[in-house]
Amino acid sequence: MVRAKSLPCTAVVLATLSVATSAAAQQHAPSGDELRSMYCLEVVRAEIDLQHHLISAADTAAASAATPALRQQWIDTSAELLQGLATLELVRYRLQTYMLPRIPALDSAALAIAVRQGEADFQDSRAAADRCAVECNPQTMNPPPACSAACGSESSLGRLSACYKPTWLPQ
Repeated sequence: MVRAKSLPCTAVVLATLSVATSAAAQQHAPSGDELRSMYCLEVVRAEIDLQHHLISAADTAAASAATPALRQQWIDTSAELLQGLATLELVRYRLQTYMLPRIPALDSAALAIAVRQGEADFQDSRAAADRCAVECNPQTMNPPPACSAACGSESSLGRLSACYKPTWLPQ
């Protein structure tokens, strides 16, 4: 399978931000939708990177599977991940299409803060998911409060999940 390499959307956005910095006198504060879009661009970029890693791991596992049934399970998993990746790529394209023409007129510092917050929230969610997998494992029999506490905050999960269906973007 051949995968096209492209610049990460964050690199394109940050390059545009550096060009936009020269026009600082003309910049204005970004709207809530613009900040949310920058935040989500970083979240979706990170999720795409994770999907690529998971697809590679599934392909490796399929190649070394001990039985045909196990190999087929890994192939099916890889196919599901590829479908998810295609969806994420479409979301990233929509976010980029919305933001790229706006960036030169917006305060680059505020946009950079939104990008950093998206990165931090994504990393926190990955760490929470790892903790949750350990604490909520049926084998450990942890009570619900311990399990729930390990799984992260509802508000950050809500912010992240909103990125995958950006309803604020124009159709």
